[in-house]
Amino acid sequence: MKPNQRNYDPITRFFLLIVSPPFQIFSISLTSILIIILAYGPVRKFYSNEPAPQLFPVTPQKVKEWGGDPISVAVGLHIRNFSDFDFVENKFILDAVLWFEFDPALISIDTINKFSFDKANLKKISEPYTKLIGDNFFARYDIQLEFGMDLNYHFFPFDDHRMYITLINRFIGPNEVVFRSNVTNFTIAPAVRVSGWEIENKSVHKGYSQDYLDPHSNQKSVLYPKVVFSLDFRRSGVRYILLIILPLVIIFFMGLYSFAFDPEKQAGMISGLAIGGITSLLSYRFVMERLTPQVGYFVLSDYIFTILLAFALLEVLVGLAIVSFGKLNRFFIILRGLLFLSFHITFFGTWYYFLRQLW
Repeated sequence: MKPNQRNYDPITRFFLLIVSPPFQIFSISLTSILIIILAYGPVRKFYSNEPAPQLFPVTPQKVKEWGGDPISVAVGLHIRNFSDFDFVENKFILDAVLWFEFDPALISIDTINKFSFDKANLKKISEPYTKLIGDNFFARYDIQLEFGMDLNYHFFPFDDHRMYITLINRFIGPNEVVFRSNVTNFTIAPAVRVSGWEIENKSVHKGYSQDYLDPHSNQKSVLYPKVVFSLDFRRSGVRYILLIILPLVIIFFMGLYSFAFDPEKQAGMISGLAIGGITSLLSYRFVMERLTPQVGYFVLSDYIFTILLAFALLEVLVGLAIVSFGKLNRFFIILRGLLFLSFHITFFGTWYYFLRQLW
């Protein structure tokens, strides 16, 4: 509420105006609109920063260097279901069918059976179902795969992810066998649905990998064929994003509304709103902890929370100082207005800085 009318200069009247209830409602509405506009692009666009597995292409020059004539083995993967799918806990269990097609005169099924998946645990694997297709041998395995990923959460909750499923066989070299595959060999059952996520794209890359046993000697290394199946997952809708960010913004603006009151008449309202804002933010942090991935670095939602918490602390200090003084003077009016403007500008600037990197 406005204090008693006094002969304030234009600057003081301006800072009184911008913290008045009508202007606060206008500024909240404007800031909310700008937040939504800036968030629209990242929500609609796929963005991930997961490191890709090591993969070198098998080129004719490399085959010539190896001095071999590698056998070509076709590889395919069919995803039946995700028994467990959790990007926050970084835990995934995949039910799938893995298949190979090869010439049995050139390579045995026992060699094929030695396949594995990089950074994953084969919880279940069936005996191979085999049959002849023309002159080739077809071997199919029902598998259940448990794995985690090197996930990047820096932009959580605007965190799209690329899932890598990496097939390897460390018992043969690329000079003996090369895996052949393409995106048509990577299929997903139509019934597969992942709550809160959409499959944006899929891809397949094949080649070989190399493990160095001695970093000072290229001769002491192990080469083996590899196929990388990748899936791009994008968050569906804005529900999860709003669930994280919107309560923080609402709580902060409720505390900021304490700047609209006169300490001569509403001292209790100023103290209550300011202190209530910071305690509500701290309480909501416990909710955020259950929704936020447990990582050792700050994610976007952590930066937003920390900035708003610092603002709320300043609100409390300024509010208590004004209440202790008992009335508004020119210094407190200008200080209050400057803080109000700087809070909005800093919050909007932080939001813009991070989301601009996702455009």
